[in-house]
Amino acid sequence: MSIEQILSIAGGVTIIVGAFTSIARIIKPVIKLTKKVDDMEKTDAEIIKRLQSVEDAQRQQTKCLTAMLNHMITGNGIEHMKEIRDELIESVIDSSKK
Repeated sequence: MSIEQILSIAGGVTIIVGAFTSIARIIKPVIKLTKKVDDMEKTDAEIIKRLQSVEDAQRQQTKCLTAMLNHMITGNGIEHMKEIRDELIESVIDSSKK
């Protein structure tokens, strides 16, 4: 094998390694960005689930406060207050299962 052939092979290897290095430099940030987006989507889903839970709790609290206010005004509505109490208990039990 002559020196020219060895130099040609070495040059070819250098070009191939350089090409792979360049491609890796381009692809690596894309992979990192894709992973970050996936993580953010998971986090967003968890946040949305928590917000829905907070909204549900707030609706229950509003129902309870409205029933108590109506009872204080009229002195009636005991059965309605019992229904809301039962709904509130079920809601607490359901949320504790999650």
